[in-house]
Amino acid sequence: MICAHNEERHLVDQLTALIEQPTRHLVEIIVVDNKSTDSTPSIVHEFEQRDARTRLVTANERADKSYAMNAGVKASTADRIAFCDGDDIVSTGWLDAMASSLEGHRVITGPHELDLLNPRWLADSRGRSMEEDAVGSFAGIFPCIRGASWGVRRSVWDQLGGMNERYHPVEDIEFSFRCWLEGIDIAGVPDAMIHYRYRDSTRALWRQGFAYGSHRPLIARLVAESGRGKIPRFAGWKSWLMLVARLPWVIRSEQRAAWVWTAGNRIGQLVGSVRYRHVML
Repeated sequence: MICAHNEERHLVDQLTALIEQPTRHLVEIIVVDNKSTDSTPSIVHEFEQRDARTRLVTANERADKSYAMNAGVKASTADRIAFCDGDDIVSTGWLDAMASSLEGHRVITGPHELDLLNPRWLADSRGRSMEEDAVGSFAGIFPCIRGASWGVRRSVWDQLGGMNERYHPVEDIEFSFRCWLEGIDIAGVPDAMIHYRYRDSTRALWRQGFAYGSHRPLIARLVAESGRGKIPRFAGWKSWLMLVARLPWVIRSEQRAAWVWTAGNRIGQLVGSVRYRHVML
């Protein structure tokens, strides 16, 4: 399932990668048009003619990924659901890896490959070990799905009530948090790899970093309120030092991407700490 908001630039590549995958499983490829104002719906209609497994679902009430995911799952009858994004490209074998792994696991996720869709300086800008691990983590407290490549059994989706639409853009972390509370393991599937695309403009990096950062204190507050863990309030102090130390080098693109992303995250966490009354710097 793909939730797509204005993805005309990249959606053809992703859909092509999906429909050309060999698989032994019965598959339906649902694209949820989430209030697009470009040609995203037209592209999906073209693929509906090319491959009968492709189907367009409309979720136009508001532009919100978690809302679109809920709408897409509601429109599906599948008992195993796999998610990917419209601006990435799934690797060969992704569909089979997802479908097969969900036979033995309730929630799964796969790693990111960074070099196919990003120049080297951008792929290196955030470090690689965390991105390339199959399973993510929130501050080392609980395991996380990777929102661009993950799958879930419908029984678990129904048990947890789907995506919480109040937590965009960290709905994947909040879903993982509920899995953790309920004792639902998240299994890493190395073969369910996607070629992941980073934002490549300064403005887009800042906006995305700020959005994620400003919601991290909210997740940290949920952890604290659960009584099952506590995230150090000043764990990010090294990042603040890095921002100061590397400021003279931001004129270089390879340094600027890392600096802007980190600055967006840290400034966002300051704002989120005030907004959600939970300090996380």
